Amino acid sequence: MTQTDNFLNIWGRVKKETNLSTFTQLAELVDTTHQYVSRKKAKDDFLISWAFIIAQKYNLSTDWIMTGEGPKRRNEGVKMNPLLIEVNEWLNEEKKEKNAEFKILFQHQMIRAFFDFEKWLRKRDEQENSESILLNKKVA
Repeated sequence: MTQTDNFLNIWGRVKKETNLSTFTQLAELVDTTHQYVSRKKAKDDFLISWAFIIAQKYNLSTDWIMTGEGPKRRNEGVKMNPLLIEVNEWLNEEKKEKNAEFKILFQHQMIRAFFDFEKWLRKRDEQENSESILLNKKVA
């Protein structure tokens, strides 16, 4: 496992890749106070829960934020299946993008056609819920 970088290096990466430029903005994003961020800076302790929130909002890799290593973006290095690229383009065409019902219908058709897709959706939702609960406990 790669060692976490120091506070100032992490903060430098965050400022470079986001619109965050002050501790006040960071504090607002991670739901804490400017004073708490300053205390953490003094202790050279950038919280991983902050990095996770930043990564989610700005499509960054939590690992990259904390270490400066690996892919910068969450989806970098991931090759997308050409079929999925075409489906994504098709779903995002202007006329379909405005029609949320179309996307819901498409999802239901996927579930009907591929039982494993429904299992995957359930697993993903459960994982997101448990990550959210864990994050809320860490932030609190």
